Amino acid sequence: KKLWYATAVSDREMSFEDFVTHISEHNSPYSRGTIHGVLMDTLDCLKHLILDGKSVRFSDLGLFSIGMTSRGEVSKEKVTAASVQGVHLIVRNTKSWSNAELKKLTKIVAYDDYTTGAADGGGTENTPGGGSTSQGAGGETNKDNGGTSQGGGGTSQGAGGGTDSGTDGGGDNVNF
Repeated sequence: KKLWYATAVSDREMSFEDFVTHISEHNSPYSRGTIHGVLMDTLDCLKHLILDGKSVRFSDLGLFSIGMTSRGEVSKEKVTAASVQGVHLIVRNTKSWSNAELKKLTKIVAYDDYTTGAADGGGTENTPGGGSTSQGAGGETNKDNGGTSQGGGGTSQGAGGGTDSGTDGGGDNVNF
């Protein structure tokens, strides 16, 4: 049986430079150059702190941290750095950006109503389809905060292996 799934669609990606311009043109007392510099320094510090093993709460936007997927091993002693299959960025949403709040704020329209000439979104037997390379086709629920980590085509999430919710399907976790 072929199933079809709704998926989020972005109409375009805004570049960092366009984002800086957008901020500077919205009644900001700061110049475009100042905004650019502050954001670049913010990104550098965020990256440094996350790679240092810290979780960083970025106001109401979310909690940024690093996660990993690993191969399950038969004992704690067998878990080594070689067990790690991948690392990824995790962004957990906050109360004001919770899934329930986002659903209230999001205008959901049929893609055909949004644009014309849309290509077939795909989909196979019991497999979600559609989306773009930046959207992914599904998500995985995070038990710690009710948030969802985007899966599929995104570069910020890995696939397979363990989970970020404190469990790995019954085994014990080893922290690195």
